Amino acid sequence: MSHVATIAIEIRSLDALKAAVKELGCEWREGQTTYKWYGRSVGDYPMPKGMTAEMLGKCSHVIKVPGVNYEVGVVKLPNGSYTLAYDFYGYDGSEHDGHKLLAKFGKNLGLLVQRYGVCLTTKLAQQRGCRVVRSVDAKTGSIRLAIAGGRL
Repeated sequence: MSHVATIAIEIRSLDALKAAVKELGCEWREGQTTYKWYGRSVGDYPMPKGMTAEMLGKCSHVIKVPGVNYEVGVVKLPNGSYTLAYDFYGYDGSEHDGHKLLAKFGKNLGLLVQRYGVCLTTKLAQQRGCRVVRSVDAKTGSIRLAIAGGRL
């Protein structure tokens, strides 16, 4: 089975993405051009928008989650930005462990996307001379940024 998806985000700062990956305890693999997934499309799930079967598994960089066989591909788009591609299919105990990616990052890689946004906002605010204080809501896990000073 193959269930490769991309997420509806354009990543414009690899530095912010790298910071998010590190904060989440994962590994950034610079220049790795293939990501691990089922390995072939079997036609049981729609292709991600703008992708062909030949494009699956190819990328510019990789995000590796410790203890997980499947990986997240960082795919360069024609406009110069990036998106994330991953195979989310799998069942407990299988070698096809896309479910473990979702356990780490949530549906649609929501936790990774959230952390990317936090890291990008922090980076841009600090570049403008602002102070940034981050706090996390213990109940919901929501991240709040307090930004002060500088030139916004």
